[in-house]
Amino acid sequence: MDKSGNRRISFAWTAAAGVALIALVAAAGLFVLQRWHSQAAHQAAAQAVAERGQWLAMSLALRAAAAAEAGDAEAWREFSGLLRSLRQVEGELEYVAVRRGGVTLFQEHANESDAAPDENKFHFKGPVSIGRQRLSVGDESVPVVTFSVDVADPQAEAISLDLGLRRRAVEREEWPATRAIESLYRLSLMTIGGCFAVCLALVAGMVRREERRERARRREEHLAFSGMLANGIVHDFRNPMSSLRLDAQMLEKEAGRGAEARADRMASLAGRMRHTLDRMEKVFQEFLALARPGETAPERLDLGACAKECVEMLAPRFEASGVAHEVRLPPEPAYIRASGASVKRAVLNVLLNATQHAGTGGRVVVDVSLADARARLDVGDTGPGIPKADRERVFEMFYTTRPQGTGLGLFLARTAIEKNGGTLAVADSDGPGARLRMEFPLAEKEPS
Repeated sequence: MDKSGNRRISFAWTAAAGVALIALVAAAGLFVLQRWHSQAAHQAAAQAVAERGQWLAMSLALRAAAAAEAGDAEAWREFSGLLRSLRQVEGELEYVAVRRGGVTLFQEHANESDAAPDENKFHFKGPVSIGRQRLSVGDESVPVVTFSVDVADPQAEAISLDLGLRRRAVEREEWPATRAIESLYRLSLMTIGGCFAVCLALVAGMVRREERRERARRREEHLAFSGMLANGIVHDFRNPMSSLRLDAQMLEKEAGRGAEARADRMASLAGRMRHTLDRMEKVFQEFLALARPGETAPERLDLGACAKECVEMLAPRFEASGVAHEVRLPPEPAYIRASGASVKRAVLNVLLNATQHAGTGGRVVVDVSLADARARLDVGDTGPGIPKADRERVFEMFYTTRPQGTGLGLFLARTAIEKNGGTLAVADSDGPGARLRMEFPLAEKEPS
């Protein structure tokens, strides 16, 4: 998978993670709001129950004072009937107790079984006091909220009324608000979850689509690489085959001279043919290495000796094309660490390109030098040169200006050189023609 595909997929998953983070933050915020609103609803319910309990205590205290003033059983029966009627409205009323001077005048619980007093005749001695306690009703312990109030009677001792409401009154009071808050909270969570699921599905779909596209691109790249490899084999085998054909023709011509045939010339041509066949074998091995990258170990290589060997290998081509050649070597060897086969193949491709453009009567100069801790190899020719606009295009795959060219020579040369840590570019030429420059880092000196 290429870098652009990886970046797109990474961006998609990053977006999904961002959406998930936003959803979590929103859910956490909703949870906090739900808790806050629930607490507020509980406080409001408790306040409402407290106010209602205070009002009930004060109202019943006035009724109890009137019944105590009457002092007969009928008055207390009417008071008890009032309580039973009140429980139909306030179901959490647990008990009511009326005392005077420490003596209980009336006490009634919820599990036991209305003349209006003159309110101006009695007055409250103090505010209604609120408390909490637990009542034992059978085997059950019931938490209640107590309300106590004292009513002063000008003609008798003050009457104290105690009223207890079950704590469930608070829960019943806050139940509608709590249910509404919980419903809104669930609806909000469902909305956020649905949005997140849709976003996650979209991101997953984008990732799957990108992966399918990436697999299709990789298949296309494999097919293109296979085609490039086949064209490269044809390109690199055609050149030594051409040299081999020329040497065979010259050997045949020399052998046709009969007794005048020169044995040393024939031996030289046979040696060059054998050398060309060895070169074809090396090219084949190099393409195998190209198909299995990373298996060729670098070696300590003399760049000047490599250039001289390549020039000698192409001597038949120079001779047949009528192109003069010259090799300039530095005073001391320029050692680099690279794959010898890859570098030789690159140098051969650059030399062949220079020979093809130099033309009959042209000249090719190979100059090896040392510059700034780097080994440099320049190949110059006296051809038409390379326009500045095309100095990068000449290294593109299948780009060529010759009708019979394949456009692979310089591409394969740059690929091989860059694979060995070097560079290949078009340099400014001192005269007519083009100059291609290779540069490699110098190898470390071997310990003596």
